[in-house]
Amino acid sequence: MYSHTSSATKKIRVKHRLMSILSQLPTRLTLVICAGILLSALVPSNGQLEIVVSILTLSLIFMLLRENFSKELRSWMVLALCTYAIGILADLLDEIPELNSHWLIDSIDDIFIHIGVFLICFCIIKMLRLQRETNSKLRHQIKLTHQLEAQLSQLALKDDLTGLKNRRALFKRFDSMAIHLKRGVLAYINLDNFKHVNDNFSHQCGDDLLISVAKKLVETAPIGSQIYRIGGDEFVVLLPSEDNESSQAWITALYDATEEAMHHYNIDISIGLSPYYPGNLSDPDTILAKANIAMRKKKLSKRLSFDI
Repeated sequence: MYSHTSSATKKIRVKHRLMSILSQLPTRLTLVICAGILLSALVPSNGQLEIVVSILTLSLIFMLLRENFSKELRSWMVLALCTYAIGILADLLDEIPELNSHWLIDSIDDIFIHIGVFLICFCIIKMLRLQRETNSKLRHQIKLTHQLEAQLSQLALKDDLTGLKNRRALFKRFDSMAIHLKRGVLAYINLDNFKHVNDNFSHQCGDDLLISVAKKLVETAPIGSQIYRIGGDEFVVLLPSEDNESSQAWITALYDATEEAMHHYNIDISIGLSPYYPGNLSDPDTILAKANIAMRKKKLSKRLSFDI
């Protein structure tokens, strides 16, 4: 009696130790163990090997039951545990001399053990299928997330009304130009007396005018220019050339292209220029401020000439 108790205690200790080891096994190694258990059920083996396989199988079932499964899969796992445990219990009872010849115990141990192994493999197959489905859904969600992030990133750098890039995009462009040591001229553009359009015509007319000016900027700007709307009626054009004659030629072309609209609304355009180069690209606020000052001087000179 004592020897049976000692043997049972030793089996429990071994089982707990194996459970601790199995809980740390990677997925592939766990699958290899499952395959080994299945094969062991199909080939003859001695008693010691059966005990080891039984302990491994029970440990694997307990380990799987600790995972967060669906209600259906957990039910299958509980059924596998109960079936396999009945087979193990019958196998242990078969070791008792008084019971080893009992027809019921002698018949059900292998049957229940094999059914338990089958159910374990069945559960693993279902888990793998669920994992594939989950991974597929996850990859799809990640793809949608990346697409949404790209769209949001583009929207964050775009002016909703005109479709031009916005102030945030302008400063990102300055960072890029500073890295690549670009040179050129920044043109700061403002619509004189734009409030007059909103007040006397309508805000819709004001929006239409801004859209029209944006299109004219795109049409007239030299190749390689970058165009931005940075405020209500304020635009910035980064001209890729430092040549003053080229800049003045573009300004003339812009005035000609917008003359009809400016005359219709009785407003005008003022433009101030400020060069950018590797030495000042790290301070875009100063470049904008200088161009803004130049633009305001142009606007003031128009008022003075009109008063005279």
